[in-house]
Amino acid sequence: MLRTALIGVGGMGRGHLANLIQLTKEGDRIKLVAACDVDPERFENKKVDFNLDVGGDDYDFSKFNCYTDMDDMLAKEKLDLVVIALPTYLHCPTTVKCLKLGINVFCEKPMALSVEECDLMINTAKECGKHLMIGQCLRFWGEYAAVKQIIDSGRLGKPHYGYFWRGGDTPKWSFENWLLRRECGGGALHDQHVHDVDTVAYLFGMPKQVTTLGRTVYPSSGYDSVSTQYIYDDGKVVNAQDDWTLNGTGFAMEFRVGFEKGCAVMANGKFNVYDENQKDITPEFNTESAYVTEMKYFADCILKGTKNTINPPEASRDTIRIVAAETKSADNRGKLTDV
Repeated sequence: MLRTALIGVGGMGRGHLANLIQLTKEGDRIKLVAACDVDPERFENKKVDFNLDVGGDDYDFSKFNCYTDMDDMLAKEKLDLVVIALPTYLHCPTTVKCLKLGINVFCEKPMALSVEECDLMINTAKECGKHLMIGQCLRFWGEYAAVKQIIDSGRLGKPHYGYFWRGGDTPKWSFENWLLRRECGGGALHDQHVHDVDTVAYLFGMPKQVTTLGRTVYPSSGYDSVSTQYIYDDGKVVNAQDDWTLNGTGFAMEFRVGFEKGCAVMANGKFNVYDENQKDITPEFNTESAYVTEMKYFADCILKGTKNTINPPEASRDTIRIVAAETKSADNRGKLTDV
């Protein structure tokens, strides 16, 4: 049983809170013993604005210890695992601090704001002999994981096309508006688009080059609207787009992947796989929350001492490498940029 603490109880943190409480009730992997947030109102069951359903607002915070000072919590609690759901610019220093204290770390995406910070997090985990995983949840999302299995099996031949899209309302709910501050969150390209960047790398491997167009809508933000073409040696056509300025539409995501002998499509809340004869061959896939699945997987890696083969931190670091190339390309109005 892993004695676990949550650091950050805002939007995504509230989602993790619900999942950690669920896993605590299941009782075989995780026990939530503490939570920390600088805002004491986070522990008063007030509604949290967010673009996803992150659970209810009726938690019994008396069942675990609540702190407003992280160092105080780390000094008083005996912890095996921390879940970090803080603003992106705090991911690296908080992760490194916890690892050096001998605590395994699950850190929300994006891993960090730079490749150099990612390397520091990875090297610290290795030096301390601790586990580190980043919350790139689409690797555990049923429909996306099903496409990965189809690619690996070769059932429909090789993929030759991929299109990925996500977007919706502007995240104006973040603490001190950090999501719309370039130096804190990096904009939609870094914070939200990173999901599809990671998926592209997971499904198709690292691209050789990228060409990206980006638009900053909010002056303090990074790129709020983005479209990237990923260049591969075999010529496959892969594009990912993101826009978090579509206020009033709510959050949505979709994808299309074309194969030599069929296709896989997720759109309008439906997932279908068709073969070359247009026959629906949609496989069964995991419908459990990806956030729960990824946490169970990571806990098992720690408890059983097994290697993280689905979402190692090196893969999350490579995703940030692609993001950095996209940002450089967008800064140069779509110039073809090496990854």
